[in-house]
Amino acid sequence: MICVARLSAEKAHSGLLQAFAQVRRQGQDAELVLVGEGPERARIEQAIRDLSLSDTVTLKGQLSEGDTLREVAASDVLVLASFMEGLPVVLMEAMALGLPAIASRVAGVPELIEDNREGLLFCPTDWSDLARKLTAALVDPALREQLGKAALAKIAAEFAIEQAVQPMYDQFTTKRHDIASPLARKRIS
Repeated sequence: MICVARLSAEKAHSGLLQAFAQVRRQGQDAELVLVGEGPERARIEQAIRDLSLSDTVTLKGQLSEGDTLREVAASDVLVLASFMEGLPVVLMEAMALGLPAIASRVAGVPELIEDNREGLLFCPTDWSDLARKLTAALVDPALREQLGKAALAKIAAEFAIEQAVQPMYDQFTTKRHDIASPLARKRIS
């Protein structure tokens, strides 16, 4: 599993680690990679030690965009435990790679992921709920494949340039023309 996020309180790494520790205590063989840097690094390192996760959690620090995408592509699941998000780009990138994602139901995330369709959603700060979702993804390769395919299809359908950019361009150029025409007529008169 991989989490790509700034190491800051709102990204909820400590809760993710609690959930991951539950998963490990249930006997699941899993590893977690954390990509990112930030002010909570020392606390996260301490939590890893306190939860006896040093052998299964790796802190990669801040990586280049290319290296980050390679890490994401090499993973089985992307997880975002944040309790504050907008529309996470890393989530869209993972979906575009056909990677299943587990994320909290915050802000724009449910618009991007329908629970049990393109990924798995959990209630923010409910670490037991997150642990259940992590376990479900770990034990069921068919579920991961199904979610990954649906995620890729959604990104391809909704974020293809023809679907996402062209309508916006058309709208802006139409509005520019509508605004410019009265101004041009006013200058002529």
